[in-house]
Amino acid sequence: MAESLSIGNELKDAYKPTDKWVKAGLTWLTDLDWFYKERAAIEREYATKLKTLSAEAFKKKAKVSTAVSVGENPVVTPGSLESASLVAWTEILGQTENIAKERDAFASSLERRVASQISEMASRYDGIRQRWKGVNEDLVKARDSYYDEVTKAKKDYDASCQAMESQRSKTERSENDRSKHKSEKREFEMNAAKNAYLIKINVANRLKDKYFYQDLPEVLDGLQTLNEAKVAKLNSIWLTASALERSTNEKLIKMNDAMDEVIRQNVPTLDTSMFIKHNMTDWSEPADFYYIPSSIWHDDETIITSPAELEVLKKQLSKSSQTYSNMQHACEEEKNTLGELIQARNKAFGNSITEVKLRTKEEMFKYDDLMVKSLVAMSKFSLDDSKRVVAEVEVETIQSAAEGKDLTLTQPIETKKRGVFGGLFKGKHRNETSAPVEQYDDEVHSLTSSMSRVTTSTGKGSRLFGALRGRAESVMTTSSAASASTGSGKALYAYQAGGEDEVSLIAGEALEVIDLDDGSGWTKVRSAAGEGLVPTSYLSIVPAASTNGGKKQGPKVAPRKGAKRVQYMEILYDYEPQGDDELGVGVGDKVLVVTEDDGSGWTEGEIEGIRGVFPTSYGKIV
Repeated sequence: MAESLSIGNELKDAYKPTDKWVKAGLTWLTDLDWFYKERAAIEREYATKLKTLSAEAFKKKAKVSTAVSVGENPVVTPGSLESASLVAWTEILGQTENIAKERDAFASSLERRVASQISEMASRYDGIRQRWKGVNEDLVKARDSYYDEVTKAKKDYDASCQAMESQRSKTERSENDRSKHKSEKREFEMNAAKNAYLIKINVANRLKDKYFYQDLPEVLDGLQTLNEAKVAKLNSIWLTASALERSTNEKLIKMNDAMDEVIRQNVPTLDTSMFIKHNMTDWSEPADFYYIPSSIWHDDETIITSPAELEVLKKQLSKSSQTYSNMQHACEEEKNTLGELIQARNKAFGNSITEVKLRTKEEMFKYDDLMVKSLVAMSKFSLDDSKRVVAEVEVETIQSAAEGKDLTLTQPIETKKRGVFGGLFKGKHRNETSAPVEQYDDEVHSLTSSMSRVTTSTGKGSRLFGALRGRAESVMTTSSAASASTGSGKALYAYQAGGEDEVSLIAGEALEVIDLDDGSGWTKVRSAAGEGLVPTSYLSIVPAASTNGGKKQGPKVAPRKGAKRVQYMEILYDYEPQGDDELGVGVGDKVLVVTEDDGSGWTEGEIEGIRGVFPTSYGKIV
């Protein structure tokens, strides 16, 4: 059975090339439609024109070979290689050149049962592709609209800072109660604008992650499903044409068998595999949004939780909690519906993605119908799930900022009353007191965290109906000092202490290791000069059995205390060094990343005190 492949898992931010690839495959169907219609006419004129047609088809195939196989602008050119579908098509054309005589009935059958089916499939599947395009545009529009809200919130924040500064200047000139009251009001407005700005930043970041790690991969997998269905259905049509030829002339059985043999090797996933292989790129995730302080009012990214500002946050928390509760329930139902549709779709299609066989028109129609229904369900779920994420992040952000403060809403929420005709009741208001926020604690308790930038399962780490993937989030941990020794070591290089908690080293002196490196790049040791922290890279830790020397060139700069936890890579393949500056690694080795790949394809790493470079593709970040 062929390996399960997913464009959404393998290619990052690849909607445009994938859409062009699928479109090229569907456009290519017009060539096939043209071919079979022309062949039917030529069959009546016998063998000469049939051979001419096949030659023309070969030329057309050559023109679209790259686009159909690997897309219009592949990262790696395929050379003379062609996709499995094109290989099958080449075999068909070659066998067609050997056919010299056909009857009118066979020509009529070709027009009715082959050409028209290809034309219908091309039109229908291009419509489905357009709908996927619409889904992606809706997702991008929803995401970008919130990006615009970040910009708007920043402008509002800057304006409130400007107003605060102006009022402060007035207050300094006239220190009376009225000026003081206005100053306090301006400060409240500024803080509220700041809170709104920070919340928008977190939401925009989450929606960005959701789009690139959840929504877009599903769209790409949808396009992949469409293309593979096209290939499978095309296989069925080809087999139909082959069967017609076989029944027309028994003498052509061997030729038709040759066609079938190649077509049956055209597993739909083979085209996908080739497309992915020739379009792999070093994709970099777009940078996160972050808080930009006003150039006028200097401030940090802390959400203001003073009593007045907290009341505003309580109201938003109440609304967001209710929205989250509603959307969570709706999304759960929609996800179940979508899962059932996908399961039914896969069941209806059987093994046609992994093995080639003749499918009836009814079977293909049923699958096409389920494919469209799952598309609609996925679109609705993704949009509703985005609303859930917005509410979820708002709840997380406010709860995290509250730091244990009472979030029970005590003031009524003023809402506009709306009737069936909307604007007829514009201007009328009613007061309704929201239920205490505590009633939502059970629903959103798992969302509460003490991080400065919240991350949840709706971000980069999950796919609903595809393979899980994600990026690791590094978290700083500080280990407490211990008086007991955890080992011994030797100073490889001299080091001058740069702080009260550090200790100087003399090259070659023996040391007692108190606390091992926790990932910060520092180790606590006891030497003749006393106890303190030293850069781990300046040491050779001596195990009970033996020691490894390492290279004799000290690092240019000592690591920063408080830095993020260093990264490690797990080695996937053995690699023998080809030069003095390279590092030999074996399968399963865990290598400390010293310098990340700068685009050259090489990563500098360290293992057992020895540093060197090795191919980035030979490992993965853990």
